[in-house]
Amino acid sequence: MDDLNRLHPTGEGAQGQLLEDCSIQSQDGRIAVYFRNLDQHVIQEIAEADIVLGCVAWLTNFPILEALTVKRNVSIIVQKEDFLRHDVPGHEQWKTRLRGLYDSLSCELEHHMFGDNLLSSVSISTVHGMDPVRCVGNHNRDRPKAFPRMHNKFLVFCRERSHAELLVSKPDGYTYIVPYAVWTGSFNFTTTATLSLENALVINEKNTVRAYYREYGQIAALSERLDWAREWAAPEWQIEG
Repeated sequence: MDDLNRLHPTGEGAQGQLLEDCSIQSQDGRIAVYFRNLDQHVIQEIAEADIVLGCVAWLTNFPILEALTVKRNVSIIVQKEDFLRHDVPGHEQWKTRLRGLYDSLSCELEHHMFGDNLLSSVSISTVHGMDPVRCVGNHNRDRPKAFPRMHNKFLVFCRERSHAELLVSKPDGYTYIVPYAVWTGSFNFTTTATLSLENALVINEKNTVRAYYREYGQIAALSERLDWAREWAAPEWQIEG
């Protein structure tokens, strides 16, 4: 499979030159822009986080999944319709390995850890905890070319902090999720995406990060467990009044 990032411009004066990597970081360090080697950049961000949350349409890139397996807390929502869409040869072996990596992911988060996120108000215990990967969507039975999807591609990187560490006057002994950065852009977490022309942003601005954190919570509250066989999506978590 050809890597579009290895193409050479053919115009006069540019022949033989590889595409320039225009990646850059803002002067204040709050924004980083990436155009090449996106899988390596997101793996580095994952390595530095305590908790990884997010909504990603497709999550099938093995190196990225392997990086996630070493985290104690991962919660990612994928789109339902064809989350098993393979992009490498050998579908059955690929599917077996993908499921093995999904099964290796861990999530020990509890609702009280989410603070002002919607997930702090859901009955997570009704599904015996949180699954590391869940899905949102409809069954695309007739497969029209245009169909609504959960098409996000973002991760929220978080710290795990106690009330005492957060300088709360009366710590309660619990630990809490503290989001600090967001990864977003066009990049699907697939093998094909690493060969495509894509972009990504890493944002460390507090209000922007909080917005993505809250949106993740809303989508997660709509999600269902992966069933690898069941056709129809149905929200499982109940919002407490």
